[in-house]
Formats: sequence, C-alpha cells, structure tokens
Amino acid sequence: MARNISKESLEQKIAKIEKAISKNREQYDRLMAELEELHKKQKAIQSEELLKAIEGSSKSYEEILDFIQGKEKRGE
Repeated sequence: MARNISKESLEQKIAKIEKAISKNREQYDRLMAELEELHKKQKAIQSEELLKAIEGSSKSYEEILDFIQGKEKRGE
C-alpha cells in the first residue's frame, strides 16, 4: 500500500514540475518577444542617429560608404 502512495506522490510531483515548466516556457516566450521588440526599437534609433550623422557630415555619400565598407580612399 505504501507503494501506491509513493506512486501517487511521484505522479503529483511530475505534474507539478510539468506545470511549472509550462509556465516558465510561456514566460520565456513572452520575454523573448519583448526583447525582440526592444531590439527593433534600438535598431530604429541607431538608424535614425546614423542618418542624422550622415546628413550633418561634410563627407560625401561615397566617402562614407567606402569608410563603412573598409575600402581605401578613392584617388589614392
């Protein structure tokens, strides 16, 4: 009879852990979606900052592009 109680107890613990894992997975999925959204917003801000820096630069588009791509200066 003690064996049945142990089996039931074990099944309860398994169910409890499965439920906790499910909750944690849901929380993980929500947090990952939020993190992805924050990364998108961060990238948008960085893009805007980069565009403003380019607009205010005395360098030409080609010079900036060459610099970003790591190319040597033109005409040298």
